[in-house]
Amino acid sequence: MALLTGSVILYIGLLLAGTMRGYTHLHLALLAVRYVIILPALLWCLRSQRGASSGSPLPRIPLGIALLGFAVVTIPLSRISAQGLLNPDESGYSFQARIYRSGRLMAEPLIGASAEVRQTPPELFFENHVLLPRGWFPKFPPGWPLVLSLGYRISAPWLLNPIFGLLQLFAIAAIGVRIFSYETGALAVFFGVLSPFFLVNSIGLMSHAFCALLAVMASLALFRALATGRLRYYAGMFACLAATIQVRPYTGFVLALVLTSAAIWLSRRNRTNLVRVFSVGVLFGVIALACVLLYNHVYTGNSFVSPYAMAAGANTPPELSFRPGRMWQGIRQYAPQAAEESLIGAFPFLYLLAAYALIREKKRRKEVWILAAVYLALVVAYLAHPDGSGVLFGERFHFEGFFALLLLASRGSQLLFQRWRNPRGAVVWILILFAVTQVAQQSAAVAAVVQRVEPYRKVREEIADSGVTGLVFLPDSPGFVAKHFNLNDPDWRHASRIYLVDAEPDLRDEWACRYGVADWTVVTYDPKLKHAALRKSTSNCATLNRVPQ
Repeated sequence: MALLTGSVILYIGLLLAGTMRGYTHLHLALLAVRYVIILPALLWCLRSQRGASSGSPLPRIPLGIALLGFAVVTIPLSRISAQGLLNPDESGYSFQARIYRSGRLMAEPLIGASAEVRQTPPELFFENHVLLPRGWFPKFPPGWPLVLSLGYRISAPWLLNPIFGLLQLFAIAAIGVRIFSYETGALAVFFGVLSPFFLVNSIGLMSHAFCALLAVMASLALFRALATGRLRYYAGMFACLAATIQVRPYTGFVLALVLTSAAIWLSRRNRTNLVRVFSVGVLFGVIALACVLLYNHVYTGNSFVSPYAMAAGANTPPELSFRPGRMWQGIRQYAPQAAEESLIGAFPFLYLLAAYALIREKKRRKEVWILAAVYLALVVAYLAHPDGSGVLFGERFHFEGFFALLLLASRGSQLLFQRWRNPRGAVVWILILFAVTQVAQQSAAVAAVVQRVEPYRKVREEIADSGVTGLVFLPDSPGFVAKHFNLNDPDWRHASRIYLVDAEPDLRDEWACRYGVADWTVVTYDPKLKHAALRKSTSNCATLNRVPQ
């Protein structure tokens, strides 16, 4: 035990010593300590105390304390994150939610909009947005923005994801308790609360926390359906899956394929039940598909062309590619980083413990393999997303299946401790040691999040505090990408400020005249001083020809 304690202290010391120099640069060193020093020490410690206990080695983890700690960290961090920008998609979701809150489907187009999306002037181009003469809207499906609009109605959109994260933890515990044991459910929550990957996907304005909640609820409904045979649980599963398709279409499709296949295959011996399950699945599938086709038609004018495709000026979404060569190129380019981040963002040895559950589980083989299929299907499916841009303490495109990994790892832990019959005192001490390492890891993750959102938060605060009006130009600077940060009000004609990307400084006067604005302001961010500054100017429209509005 002393060897394990010493190796954990070494790990924490390395983490704390290097955090100030940039946490992400430590990942490989931290992983080396984990797997070369801590893992052998852990196995030696467990083996040396095999057969020392005849009772259950796992303690009764207090779920209330774990969930309270999660809320205490995520709620304020989510508020800070939402004031800045953790991922460019958040800007699009925010704008679309504010459009829906205003009671419209799209915003009025900015002056200067082009009939061809790819010819949008750089001053008007915001990432993930579609600007056409008939309207202005982000490319995302309506499911999450509609939910997020409710957060804007209470002036707390940042509160939703922490709530959905908490609800997901409750659902994870429910699956663990119903399928395996209380200890398995509680340990899965323990692993989730102390995983940086779970933390960063339960804050801010991204759609993953809500979609993951729908995924875990669909899985819970399936397990209840398999245990009871009641049709209402199958209907609940299909309803959740239909909703995931409106939030994250590709993820929802993959989850629907896995869980629907499991439901049909496991119902194959009961023909009556199989027909009922199939019929309910077809009904919800038709509803989900009809919603997608309607949404496409409203925004693109073509039911078979999505806004994702339109945003790229194409007929099919460019994010996905099923060409083997392109997929292999993406794997070579992004897989090492994704693997590194996934290992560092999860609770230590989560993947090894999950694999152990697959090997050693005897009583609940069916449920274990369904959980494994959920996670692995997302990993494999997103190989068709070769431009990996979702890596932050793990691949965010896999988050909707992370609950399954948590449950598998917690079950693997229980099976390991029971098989080796380790004394409860030793198990408790091991859990405390790893909890301490993860608290330090979470602290470093929080610092990394705050650092990432800081430039955008500073720019927003400087603009709000200054009270500037008129046209506001946002130039790029290290850590700040203007086209990722759309602060415009959907009703921009009646707003006090209009925001444009500062693409061509020589054209500022011209754009001011186009919008009939006498004053314009440039907001810059200095990464060295960590400070945003304003520079005001007045346009000289008398020497320029106005563009008709």
